[in-house]
Amino acid sequence: MIDWTPYLKSISDSEKYAQWETFYTLTDVEGKTRPSKTAPLLRDLWVQTIEKEPQNRQERPERPEKTERFTVLDGLRKYATNHVLLKGRPGSGKSTALARLLLEESVGAQSLRLNQQNQAKIIQIPILIELRLYETSILDLILQFLKRHKLIIDSNTLESWLLENQNFSPLLLFDGINELPSDPARRDLKNFRQQYAEISMIFTTRDLGSDDLNIEKKLEMLPLTELQMQDFVKDYLPEKGEEMLKQLGNRLKELGETPLLLWMLCSVFDDNQNKIPANLGLIFQIFTGIYDKELKADVSTYQESRDWWRELLQVLAWEMTQGESKTEIQVAISRTEAEEELSKFIKNKGFPEYYSKQWLKDLLKYHLIHLEGNDKIAFRHQLIQEYYTAEELKKKLPHLRDEQLQWDYLNYLKWTEPMALLLGLLDNETQAKRVVKLGLEIDLKLGARLAGEVNFKFQKQTVGLVLGLDVPKRFKVELLGLTKSNEVVNELLKALKDSDEDVRGNAVEALGKIGTETAIAGLLKALEESNKDVRWKAAFALGKIGSETAIPGLLKALKDSDKDVRSNAVVALCKIGSETAIAGLFKVLEHSDKDVRGNAAFALGKIGSETAIPRSLKALENSDRNARRSAAFALGKIGSETAIPVLLKALEDSDGYVRWKAAAGLAKISSETAIPGLLKALEDSDEDVRGNAVWVLGNIGSETAIAGLLKTLEHSNKDVRGKAAEALGNIGSETAIAGLLKALKDSDGDFRRKAAEALGKIGSETAIPGLLKALEDSNSDVRRCAAFALGKIGSEAAMTELIKCLKNPDFVTLNNGDTLSQAREALDTIQNKLKYYHPLPESISYSTQSPTSETSSITYDFRGATIGNLAHNVQGNQQNYPQQPNNNNPEEK
Repeated sequence: MIDWTPYLKSISDSEKYAQWETFYTLTDVEGKTRPSKTAPLLRDLWVQTIEKEPQNRQERPERPEKTERFTVLDGLRKYATNHVLLKGRPGSGKSTALARLLLEESVGAQSLRLNQQNQAKIIQIPILIELRLYETSILDLILQFLKRHKLIIDSNTLESWLLENQNFSPLLLFDGINELPSDPARRDLKNFRQQYAEISMIFTTRDLGSDDLNIEKKLEMLPLTELQMQDFVKDYLPEKGEEMLKQLGNRLKELGETPLLLWMLCSVFDDNQNKIPANLGLIFQIFTGIYDKELKADVSTYQESRDWWRELLQVLAWEMTQGESKTEIQVAISRTEAEEELSKFIKNKGFPEYYSKQWLKDLLKYHLIHLEGNDKIAFRHQLIQEYYTAEELKKKLPHLRDEQLQWDYLNYLKWTEPMALLLGLLDNETQAKRVVKLGLEIDLKLGARLAGEVNFKFQKQTVGLVLGLDVPKRFKVELLGLTKSNEVVNELLKALKDSDEDVRGNAVEALGKIGTETAIAGLLKALEESNKDVRWKAAFALGKIGSETAIPGLLKALKDSDKDVRSNAVVALCKIGSETAIAGLFKVLEHSDKDVRGNAAFALGKIGSETAIPRSLKALENSDRNARRSAAFALGKIGSETAIPVLLKALEDSDGYVRWKAAAGLAKISSETAIPGLLKALEDSDEDVRGNAVWVLGNIGSETAIAGLLKTLEHSNKDVRGKAAEALGNIGSETAIAGLLKALKDSDGDFRRKAAEALGKIGSETAIPGLLKALEDSNSDVRRCAAFALGKIGSEAAMTELIKCLKNPDFVTLNNGDTLSQAREALDTIQNKLKYYHPLPESISYSTQSPTSETSSITYDFRGATIGNLAHNVQGNQQNYPQQPNNNNPEEK
């Protein structure tokens, strides 16, 4: 048996983890005391569950499952047993949460070990696995962490414990799925999760998408509320806080939504003559400069190292961001690699190469990098690495040909954040416009985002490039929203009055992204729009802005005739979360309409405490159908296999709602024990019972159910057919592809939509031709699901075929431009998965001439390779990107 006492004591006594509650990021300087000012406490950070969005809005249940909110540690503890994924922006507190959980669970486990009365109780052993340190296997990462905390065991012992864990159960804390260095590493993690599925696990990631490991329960870090930000600023800067808040105005939410950025912002204001920098890049520049200034005065260093700190960090950041491939970034490198890179730099500056070892030691002691497990060098935070990469890119920018900038940097997603920071640092308008123009040629959405990142002095010019694009108006409005620039607000307010409801809807969404209070009046008018889609988007946008000014309009929206408008009004009021909203909601509880009262109660539940759910199994035998409904719902929430026999019986209940909730409960439990009863239910005379049984079989996801489901694809009832398609998609077997491709030609649009969605879940390239054809379907829901499915498949083959379609003017104009929007959405998804915007041309030849100071114009051609022109319905201007070689010319060969 493993003796866990030394391990638990090592973590419990560690100052490193204890200080994470009070200090957001570890930026210690050796030989210096920690400042008295602290970052936001972890207990102030909240998470909420991420609901899976249905592909068809008409499919939303009358009473959707409640979105839950918790403090971050409570949420992680609640869902760790069945695995949970925590998603959040950089600096939002994900790693902090895992470190604090590690400490608290270790202290608790150590306490149980010391208490002899608890020896029979299973003790949970927390282990932190920092995925950026991955080299060989997940098991090795765990062994390394145990070794660092005084527990040395071999891999066989570890595997035996993970499989048996009778008295001591593991709690595995995986930090940074997005920081895994390669696809093989991601596969190893996915296989590990499947192999040890019974172990409690928590995962964190920067973004959702291709790296979510198919984890069902997801939580997202909520941004700090405006009140939290204001309170922190006043506490951190008691004498200057009010002045800082006054200077920031509406920019407080833009620059301080995460604890790390807010802490940096306060530090910078305090040290920068009480001035707020113009953009995020300049905030990083001044923040990192604080270290240079404060440390040079009284810290002993080797030779002249302190004079070169900034340049040394830029060299390291650049090398790590370059990575080992064009799509992957490294967030940790070996000490040997770091010394080699510094040696090259030092040699070029005329210093002896042996300085590299000592200068690296100085950086580790006194700056923003640190030594991690297995002798790895990493920046204190990935955002800091991206900043120093941007500084190095700024030096290289004038020497990069346009083709290099496009195809080596702008085309790859890992360079997008450094490029955005770079634009905030640039004082050269010509270079800023150059980057934005080239970005627009690579990808319109990339270029639009970059247009809003440039220095405020140049934003009118760069946003003008977006305004001047020859694209459908609805798409242009979407692009203007991506700039998040105040320069486009007036244009978007005009778009709210456009005759095209899609343009108005996109304008509402864009104003929500920008988040300026100047848009509130226009959005409140949009809440009274005749078009329900515009109304629910307006409610959502007002929630993002989060101003109390919107409360009266949102309370009125709770009585809207459309359930989606009411639902988004609830979400918006919850985000605002003020006493004014609560008082108004209590008043709405007296409304005569039960749905309106229900929405008000739902909002109050989210803002306040959760209501207990009845859990009695006997209640399912009650003569009162409402009691049975509550019991079926509760049993599903509990998720225990002991409820399966009772829930199977409840599938035959006389009340349809009870049958539905029983099916939902079985789906949540997801046990193969229920399959025989569910297959029998496929033959029930009641179509609701049949449909619910199909749905549950799909959620259980067993291959043993496939034969029955394929037969059900040809059922006479379209709803049962649709549920069979959903179930086959959830199971994910390629055996179902032929039947689902046939279903794409069915006369019922809803069934075609579900077939397309199922093909996306299976994810086979065999389905690409059929899905591309479905993009031309007359039914908008079918087109949307076909686009989603192509994005889920996410291969370069799908990208290539989509690009071919998008270069076809006839395809682009189908369905009044909606086919373009759906195809473009699929392309966005694939770009994010593959981490580049466009397959490389077969041959790229860089010009040796000096780059011009300013490109005279952006030209586009449907025949060309760039994605930036794919949304353009324009005719053949000459291309300005790399040409393919002329194979008829021997010299060019």
